[in-house]
Amino acid sequence: MTQIDTQLFYGINQLAGRWPAVDFFFKAVAEGSPILLLLFIGVRWFYGSSLPQVRQRLFPAVLAVLPAEGLGWLAGQFYAHPQPFAMLPDVQQLIAHKVDNAFPSDHSLLFFSVLTVLFLTSNRPGLRWGYPAAAVLVGISRIWVGVHLPLDVAAAALIGIAAAWLTLKLATSVSVLRRLNEGLSRLFLPAAAKEAAGRSKVH
Repeated sequence: MTQIDTQLFYGINQLAGRWPAVDFFFKAVAEGSPILLLLFIGVRWFYGSSLPQVRQRLFPAVLAVLPAEGLGWLAGQFYAHPQPFAMLPDVQQLIAHKVDNAFPSDHSLLFFSVLTVLFLTSNRPGLRWGYPAAAVLVGISRIWVGVHLPLDVAAAALIGIAAAWLTLKLATSVSVLRRLNEGLSRLFLPAAAKEAAGRSKVH
């Protein structure tokens, strides 16, 4: 743990406790963001236009969690430290958390791996920047509530981005993954989506 890391942590964490509404927001993000991400993926998987194409972007996004968690576990074997509230004084701890290895941040691993894939594959330029913004917001929320240092989040971001890039490469170059993605993208399609997929194949 470096002095810069500690100073950055306090610079964010010591803002907690001043504005109840802001604290409530960051607590909700810090604790509920994985559920929101799951709901987002579920809605995108089953509802909307161009479902096969959307699903082909969602598959590698979900798949990227595996190498991200694996690389994160490996990183945690080489460097470890507990949560800030367990080793630093005057921490604003807003949520309950057990004391374990806080490096790297699991929430940030999840969001940076999944949302980086969606950012890289998005065909909507006006909205694609919302994905990295959401990942950064989750990382900041974990610092705000006192359960992670900036280093935990930064390391998770780098690992998540690397895992997303690797997964995209494999999903497009490995024939088994490519066929699996194509098959899943057409599984249990609503009638309207089936018709649209059929028309796109004809044209």
